Amino acid sequence: MRIAIYNHKGGVGKTTTAINLAYSLTKFNPECKVLFADCDKQQNAARFFCEKAASGISESRYKGISVISVADPAELPVSSEEYDFMLLDMPPALDSRTETLLAAADSVIVPVELGSFAVQGIADVTAAISRSETVFLGALVTRFDRKNSADVEMLDLIRHQLGAKVFDTIIPQSKIICNSINYRMTAAEYMGWLEPAKCFDRLAAEVIRKGTAIC
Repeated sequence: MRIAIYNHKGGVGKTTTAINLAYSLTKFNPECKVLFADCDKQQNAARFFCEKAASGISESRYKGISVISVADPAELPVSSEEYDFMLLDMPPALDSRTETLLAAADSVIVPVELGSFAVQGIADVTAAISRSETVFLGALVTRFDRKNSADVEMLDLIRHQLGAKVFDTIIPQSKIICNSINYRMTAAEYMGWLEPAKCFDRLAAEVIRKGTAIC
């Protein structure tokens, strides 16, 4: 199953989500194989997974996760049948290249930070997904601060607007998640016994459930 992690706005936790989701999918099932396609020109995810960038598909430092850097949509593998999941870490853009990449996915997860402008931009994202004839798997709320009344109100609003298209899993605002990436670790490796890290395991289980339902 090919899943794009996409929002045309930057700073919503897209790459962090994609990295931790890939790790949790293989942790959830040790036999699971994930191909991580870094489609962002900054190549932050590829550098996280691999010591050196290479052309074509490379094995990462994690069992079950392979990585490919994709500068052009044509570089995506035509077939990914040997992998259980292919995750596309998308660039924060809304252009023809983005829509071509979206069309190569089976479904799309949209990470959303609950600022008013980010929420308002969801319509543009879902329109791009619709044009690409790809399944909108759901909006994933990231960097959520439960002590912030504005975040709580925005969460209610987005759930009212999108209903079941909002993931039950919520990724909190957390130094654990932020620091783990700075140390080139997944949240589970850094402090996996704490709640923020456990969120990605729940997300992986929810992605498997939602993905199975649309196949």
